[in-house]
Amino acid sequence: MRLGSLCSGVGAFDLGLEHGLGARTVWQVEIDAYCRSVLARHWPDGERHTDIHAVSSANLVPVDALCGGFPCQPASVAGKRKAQEDPRWLWPEVARIVGELRPPLCIFENVLGLRTAGMRDVLRDLAALGYDAEWSDLSAFELGAQHIRRRLFFVASDTKRVELREQPGWLERACRSAGAAIDRFAAEVCASADTIGGGQAPGLGPQQKRRVQEHEHSDVADPDSLRRLEQSWRVATERGWPIHRGWRFDSTPRVDDVPPRGLVGAMRKAAGNAVVTACAFVVANATRRALMLKEAT
Repeated sequence: MRLGSLCSGVGAFDLGLEHGLGARTVWQVEIDAYCRSVLARHWPDGERHTDIHAVSSANLVPVDALCGGFPCQPASVAGKRKAQEDPRWLWPEVARIVGELRPPLCIFENVLGLRTAGMRDVLRDLAALGYDAEWSDLSAFELGAQHIRRRLFFVASDTKRVELREQPGWLERACRSAGAAIDRFAAEVCASADTIGGGQAPGLGPQQKRRVQEHEHSDVADPDSLRRLEQSWRVATERGWPIHRGWRFDSTPRVDDVPPRGLVGAMRKAAGNAVVTACAFVVANATRRALMLKEAT
């Protein structure tokens, strides 16, 4: 499966989708020079483009799946939320490229703030282009990470070229079951032992605890998110995720998210906007199970 990537960043989204879909990234579009240097290191055979406004069906190879974490600043609750009035609102360009390339699958990501600042545009444009969309939120802590990082994921399929194997709502069910599996495993681990591997089970540092406490009453965390985060970190350690799945943590103040081991060289400068690769993998794996291409492109 050929994968095309818009607003690629350091490629964390692409990496998760490659593993979940069994795909190969053939081109990426990213304006930041540092991020492009990381992409060039890890996808030396892929094409790279700088400006999303300058790409089209004329210079992009057709792909089976298109992904993109288009800029979140216009919708983020941390900003002014100007949405369509913000010059960084790139969804119209993304929709244009979808319409020109007509990939069977599209997978997009953005912050929760999009729900009240732009999501109608996204769903309306996809529907107008003939795509059926599923969406769900998924948090990194539900998969064993030490930080929250809850994001919206959209999977849109061309109804003429993709057949649905599962009933509507499949993406939401897949994301919730991923978190439920973590919860069940965490309950067993935490009930049976306080230490892992003969040593002290790593817990949340003061920086992470403060972040959780600040967000306990917001829409990014439930009231027991601190307990769940501590459990999830124990689960991650028990499973070996810090080593084998790429979770890495940094004691530097205000840094609670770093890219996976599979993207060496992607440091703090780009970590803040990176998609959590494990979340992308869960979405891609659910997509592969739920959808079937009717024809090869």
